[in-house]
Amino acid sequence: MEKFIPKSARGQKVKYLAVSAHKDDVEMLALDGIFRAYGEGGFAAAVLTDGGQCPRSREYSAVGDEDMALIRTAEQKRAAEAGRYEKLYLFEKTSAEVKRAAYGDGGLAEELAEVFRENPRPDVLYLHNPFDRHPTHVAACLLAIKAVNMLKDDEKPLKIYGCEVWRDLDWPADSDKVAMNVSGSDELAAKLMACFVSQNSVKRYDVASAARRAANATFYQSHEGDEASALVYGLDMTELAYGASVEDFMRRILDDFRKDLHVAL
Repeated sequence: MEKFIPKSARGQKVKYLAVSAHKDDVEMLALDGIFRAYGEGGFAAAVLTDGGQCPRSREYSAVGDEDMALIRTAEQKRAAEAGRYEKLYLFEKTSAEVKRAAYGDGGLAEELAEVFRENPRPDVLYLHNPFDRHPTHVAACLLAIKAVNMLKDDEKPLKIYGCEVWRDLDWPADSDKVAMNVSGSDELAAKLMACFVSQNSVKRYDVASAARRAANATFYQSHEGDEASALVYGLDMTELAYGASVEDFMRRILDDFRKDLHVAL
């Protein structure tokens, strides 16, 4: 694991911490924390995979996996500088290694727990959520929850939010949904996403993530005017740090969704 300290870091205590599967996931799922900390510091991130096996545009078609991983690492470090992160932890694992650690071997979870111990009791820990369509995102979420449960209670985050990347979270019942108002973050978000040239060249994550935040704000309430111009949705998963199982949590969210429907099922 590499611990990178951006030159733009403010040297503040980490109040907002994110764990993501891939390089560029943090900038989508944890924009709330990045935006909150941008002026005075306090945001850090851990990225689990090296990203070497990512999709490629024609421009990068001849680049091998090892070199692609280096390109993506450089992009993630540029984003950390642009976002004024306090710290960036790069685990540089393969997706297969993350999945094995999530569903079996505990070595990587303990390594991640050490990152949490180094940054104890943040206000918010931003993660992927277990409803995500991407299996590596789900594995990253489960691995992080496993690591949190290795901590003492006074080291655990005050809140854990599971955020959207490869599945929107507009569908859960409003009582289960955390709507993070990131109005005014468009310029910062664009600057962050522009760092990931290799990914934007094949998938327009920069455009799509901005559009999703705007759509969330407009479609948040059907009978009220817009009070925000950009929202990031999450699920409050804090209970998973204190004995609740991921399976029971997911069943409750799905049951609440069913009860929220206008047609009884």
